[in-house]
Amino acid sequence: MTSLHELGTSSVPANTHTVFTMKSNSYKTPAKRLERCRINQQRYRERKQAIRSTIIQIEREIDSLERDIRLRRESRSPCRVVADTLKLLLVDLKSQTDHVAERQLVEALGNSFALDVAMGDVSGVDALINQLQRYEQYFDDPRIRLEQIEEPALGVVTAAGTLGITVSVYTLFSVFPQLLNASRNEHDTEPLLGKRLVGKRLHCDCSIRFIFDEKSGRVTRLEASVNWIGALHGALGNLEDVSNVLDGALINC
Repeated sequence: MTSLHELGTSSVPANTHTVFTMKSNSYKTPAKRLERCRINQQRYRERKQAIRSTIIQIEREIDSLERDIRLRRESRSPCRVVADTLKLLLVDLKSQTDHVAERQLVEALGNSFALDVAMGDVSGVDALINQLQRYEQYFDDPRIRLEQIEEPALGVVTAAGTLGITVSVYTLFSVFPQLLNASRNEHDTEPLLGKRLVGKRLHCDCSIRFIFDEKSGRVTRLEASVNWIGALHGALGNLEDVSNVLDGALINC
């Protein structure tokens, strides 16, 4: 016969608490899984969006680099270099509008000139650009009429044309300072040369030779020539006055 104690203990499962606990966990598992799936999906979407944004940014950077390379190649083409150099002669440094054009030209020429580019006694990109800009600084209303561009040899391009400039009082200070100190005697009937020159429009035949480096494609040297004698003779009428104007002038003839 089974005792009440034995019956009581055998009729109640020994692992009742464990069974109920497992059932309790089984109720929570689907919700946790759903939450975990939701979090993982959100992380996946965020990573996907981050990757997409990175790809878009990289594509934009590639486009920008390709555009820069294309512009640099164009800026180094001989015709472009000639055009930009001539434009720099005419940029009005006193104009706020032309400051933007000046910066763009300087940047383009910086990409087109070798670091040790030279013209006469001037060497270096900054010094050369400053030298080119002096025509606009020293003369009024500079204009260039380009008449011919030729390539006489590989890596050499020559641009020829006419430079139109007006002589101002500042021109005398900057280019012909000896005329400011000129004296005259009582027998002179003609006005002083400086006074005769102010306001005159000079038309100078000019040319610039660009010498390019074969490997880099950059300009290594410029050779500029301006026919001051012919222009001054046309304005003054005789070679003696031309000689007196050029004697002590701060220009190369």
